[in-house]
Amino acid sequence: MRMPKAKKNKNKPKLNLTVREEQRNKLERMASLENRSVSNLVEVMADERWERLAGQQGIAYAKTVAEAMNLKLDIDNPADREKLRRAILGLVAERKMPK
Repeated sequence: MRMPKAKKNKNKPKLNLTVREEQRNKLERMASLENRSVSNLVEVMADERWERLAGQQGIAYAKTVAEAMNLKLDIDNPADREKLRRAILGLVAERKMPK
């Protein structure tokens, strides 16, 4: 006899937020302008903020690596980040080559 499959819960866990009336009104207006629900707007804003923070952390890490390698680079400049990437790849290639 087959056991019935359990139904998957497709509902997202809820997060209740308390915001001031002024902030709630701003969120509602922004959501309306973007044709989104307030909850979807909050999700999108959180994702965007997370990506920005991740980018900032990546740049901070790259600065640390460049300093450790005694490279004088402006990590905020994409061309210099590419130089750092090539320098790191060069070091990795040197270590992989048999002696």
